[in-house]
Amino acid sequence: MKTLPLILFGMVALAQWAAPLMQIWTHERTLTQGTLIKLKCTAPDPYDPLRGRYLAVSPVQREVTVPKDMKLEAGMPVYATLTPDANGLTTLSTVSLTPPAGVTYVRLKTRYVYDYDSKAAIEWPFDRYYINEKLAPEADKWFAENIRLKDGIVAEVRVLNGRAVLEDLSLNGKSFREILKERVSAK
Repeated sequence: MKTLPLILFGMVALAQWAAPLMQIWTHERTLTQGTLIKLKCTAPDPYDPLRGRYLAVSPVQREVTVPKDMKLEAGMPVYATLTPDANGLTTLSTVSLTPPAGVTYVRLKTRYVYDYDSKAAIEWPFDRYYINEKLAPEADKWFAENIRLKDGIVAEVRVLNGRAVLEDLSLNGKSFREILKERVSAK
């Protein structure tokens, strides 16, 4: 009888460690095995006093066309097929309520559904790119200087089984990290 509480305690302790470790493993697996997609972005640059400095990343495409026969409501998850264009950027082409087979897709959440034109506003599964506190002021300047350029800043995202993880930002094919290191070392 005295071993039962110890066994229960051990199971609870194991579950408390297993949940975050599983999330970390899934995140890292997506980064190492996921398909790389590139999305043109636009974003403000906020500061969160509790979580630190970050760049708010928002892909340009925020709406998708909904098939006429699909009954969709705000808050519902949808699966969008990703299609690369001639410039190497990725767009959302079709949406469905179930994961499509044999194609690269991402799981999104609907924010609003516009019945009058068969469109839905979507919420991407990422919106922040956290940066080192010491590098943040220079990153803010770089972001503000380049976000409105014609080519713009591109989010490099890894996608695996519908899960999307923001890996890096780039400008004209050059990594944000490399650009930031050059700017900081030049001062």
